[in-house]
Amino acid sequence: MSVEFPKCLAIDYGTVRVGLAVSRASLADPLEIVPNNEHLFTRLLEIIAEEHIDTVVIGISEQEMAEKTRAFASQLADVTTIPLVFTDETLSSKTVHEKLITAKKSKRTGHIDHYAAAEFLQAWMDEQEVFA
Repeated sequence: MSVEFPKCLAIDYGTVRVGLAVSRASLADPLEIVPNNEHLFTRLLEIIAEEHIDTVVIGISEQEMAEKTRAFASQLADVTTIPLVFTDETLSSKTVHEKLITAKKSKRTGHIDHYAAAEFLQAWMDEQEVFA
């Protein structure tokens, strides 16, 4: 008998780029990085439909960025009925950098926003009984 896990989309919101990750059973999987532009909400709604998302998990940091993230979440709540939850993402990028260095991929170039989203999504999922 297979277990049905909720499908989650993690959003690592940034003013330039937005990192996305999705849950695959009980594991978080980096999905993509999208530009934060006029097409952002259209792309998010496409992913929510394509991936059959049940919950959106939004990483929240501190101070000014937290305020910007909450404003973004408010706008997203206006265009979807999917539940939105916040989780701490303060150290997710630092953790990803450390993991890449440990994995000898420190010469890797490019953005890591989607890996950061997967990092805090996995931490959030690990805290939820439904994923245990």
